[in-house]
Amino acid sequence: MLGKKAKDVAEMVGIEMYSDIQKLKRLGYKKNRASIKLGIDAKTIRKYWDMSQDEYLVYLLECKERSKIMDSYKDFVLRKLKEFPEITSAIIDDRLREEYKDFSPSYRTVRLYVKTLREKEGLPSTVKIRQMQEVPELPLGQQAQVYMGEKKMQDDWGRKLKVYIFAMVLSTSRYKYVCFQTEPFTAQTFVEAHDRAFHFFGGRPKEIVYDQDSIMVVRENSGDIIYTDVFENYRKYAGFSIYLCRGADPESKGKIEAVVKFVKGNFLSCRVFHGVARLNSDGLAWLERTANGRPHETTKMVPARVFEEEQRHLLPVPELSEKPWTAQTAIVRKTNVVLYRQNRYCMPRGTYQPGRKVRIEPDEKAGIIRFYDAQNNAFLEEHALCADVGKCIRNRHADRDRNTKIDALQDKAMLGFENSHKAHILIQGIRLEKPRYVRDQLSLIVKLQSQYEPSELAFAVDYCLKRRLFSAVDFKDTLEYFKTAEPVPLIKPVEIPIKYKIYTAQERPIRTYTEIFMGGEQA
Repeated sequence: MLGKKAKDVAEMVGIEMYSDIQKLKRLGYKKNRASIKLGIDAKTIRKYWDMSQDEYLVYLLECKERSKIMDSYKDFVLRKLKEFPEITSAIIDDRLREEYKDFSPSYRTVRLYVKTLREKEGLPSTVKIRQMQEVPELPLGQQAQVYMGEKKMQDDWGRKLKVYIFAMVLSTSRYKYVCFQTEPFTAQTFVEAHDRAFHFFGGRPKEIVYDQDSIMVVRENSGDIIYTDVFENYRKYAGFSIYLCRGADPESKGKIEAVVKFVKGNFLSCRVFHGVARLNSDGLAWLERTANGRPHETTKMVPARVFEEEQRHLLPVPELSEKPWTAQTAIVRKTNVVLYRQNRYCMPRGTYQPGRKVRIEPDEKAGIIRFYDAQNNAFLEEHALCADVGKCIRNRHADRDRNTKIDALQDKAMLGFENSHKAHILIQGIRLEKPRYVRDQLSLIVKLQSQYEPSELAFAVDYCLKRRLFSAVDFKDTLEYFKTAEPVPLIKPVEIPIKYKIYTAQERPIRTYTEIFMGGEQA
């Protein structure tokens, strides 16, 4: 037995813990099992496992006599605790580093020291208690709540994988629906899960309560909620209203139904993953057997029986196949931009009209997105699909004349060539090679026709066709090259000075020079 003095010292540093560890050791426990049994860290078990009673007492005395690194800052910490009872360890750590430039202890050291000092000096932290009250039961068919979650499961090969959970519960009957998938929920799959839930219930409630989530909410600003396009379109199509709890505050939902916790702790716990199809099938059986078939802990009523009455008050939901609800529309802003996936796509100038909507057709494979007028289906603009967020996407030639029809511009370009057959081949080749920039290409050709002669244009057309240069830029380079390739005299003519221009050379017949030449040979 330890002496009284030693026992008093031991109680300050954990004699009960040491005694329990040694007791389990004598009973034959392993270290890991003892750690689980006592609920303490395995490192602590290993530290005291082979420590004798005498070694433990010496260790206790050393701990009592040893000064702590935070003792030199005790007055500062104590003053802050008395002045601000609600102050946290994190704030104290920041104030110490602000006050003492050479402060080196870690945050963990500060946190443990503050906790010990509060207990020793009797300065408990101020706890703010949030007052709440029970929400009265709602009318049948009035409301449902949606929950999301995730849990790691083990498959047949012992591999770990994550399963994502969607759950909807009717607030009055507590009748539940749940489905699973192995990929994170997107706005599209989130909407599809709603549709399956409504078909499972045989209708929809008037209102659905949600936590704020990025797959349905783009931004929240003082109560102004902007939903994602897919979710907003489906919400309007299905017709239900939304009650959105405040960000990071699930208790503002009102009723607190731990549905996801129940699913993870009861259905998914100790279950091997055999595929998402089987998991969803087993989940429906579990709903009928347990989640909806047993009395609810709060209401003491069986959800399935109450649901028989509530189902009569649910509203019908149209089939997704009846209406192409997936077609996305958006309003054109005053700045001639359309919002899509948190990016701003620029429309042609003059597109904006109050209340005007455009239809959005993204092509993920091609990496482009097209915009059409929602009323008359007129094509408005095409952009490269942006994978980032917060970007403003505009074409390089946003200010060009977009009302000019390409066919009319082609006819105008054809009039500037003498050989219409060859010119037609060149222009068609350009339209095939540069489909996205046909207007710019034809506009450049029309401009060049006003700067060069028809013969020069015809020569350039032949040159480009022979070399298969189907580009207005190559056509321009050809004209410029041969324009500057004309022969230039190497020696400039010599100008005669004015003072010699007054003299005129005597002109003699050729006979004179012949006689002189012949006489010279005779000599």
